[in-house]
Amino acid sequence: MPLRDTAVGHRLDTITVLCDTRWLMAYAAGVPDERTELYATDTDLCVHPLFPVAPEWQLLAGNRSLPRGMTPEEAKQGIHIGHDLIIARRVRPGESITVHAHIAAVARRASGATQVTMFVASDDAGDTVWRTRFTSLFLGVELEGEPSTEATDWPPLPESVPTADPLASRQSFVRSIDAHVYSECARIWNPIHTDITAARRAGLAAPILHGTATLARAISIATDLADVPLAAVSRVACQFGSMVTPGSTLDVRLLAVNGNALGFDVLDEGGRGAVSNATIHLRR
Repeated sequence: MPLRDTAVGHRLDTITVLCDTRWLMAYAAGVPDERTELYATDTDLCVHPLFPVAPEWQLLAGNRSLPRGMTPEEAKQGIHIGHDLIIARRVRPGESITVHAHIAAVARRASGATQVTMFVASDDAGDTVWRTRFTSLFLGVELEGEPSTEATDWPPLPESVPTADPLASRQSFVRSIDAHVYSECARIWNPIHTDITAARRAGLAAPILHGTATLARAISIATDLADVPLAAVSRVACQFGSMVTPGSTLDVRLLAVNGNALGFDVLDEGGRGAVSNATIHLRR
């Protein structure tokens, strides 16, 4: 299939989801993050900062509005390579969130074509709760037409200059069941993460951990290493690289603490970058 420049501006189906307490706590458990504030229903429940990926997946998985010429099977072939989430305010337990999305840009790469999808989530009053810039790569796909530049007010990333050596690091073992647990807790289901037959049909040797599961785990560890609360996170951005296989060990490295910005990365068991150029922005 070609990726067409006419896809730019295409709007996906809008959805409204109920962010009930059960889902919010289950997402944290699926990361896994055991901090008590993520389960404190008797006080002010903290919501894991990467929870927005769960409602966004509900939109993507149930979307029936595709750019002209793209089939549902082709749409699922995109590989998540970049993520930039800006949190305007935390999700409140029990509130309904409406998620909108549109294709903002397409471009060429030597390995295929990229597509940027922009998500905006709002509350019942129409106020923005979060925004996401989601970049996908379609391997071996040609761009038909011209690359496009995003017409957006997306702010630049805060600077986080890495040190020569990590400031701190922590290893994290990915259990064989972690992709199953994350799938069900986050309500993000794609069979390549849990079904070996589906994974092999997709050209993988075995199921792989969700990229957002790796990122969520890294956010939890990096904030803990830097001794900052999860509730202070207002933005997370990164690039995804090597695939993570359940049964392997990750190395989460805190690389910078510059004012209200943390720099970090995640290395897989072979020392390859599973998450790179990663930044956490903190509210002052």
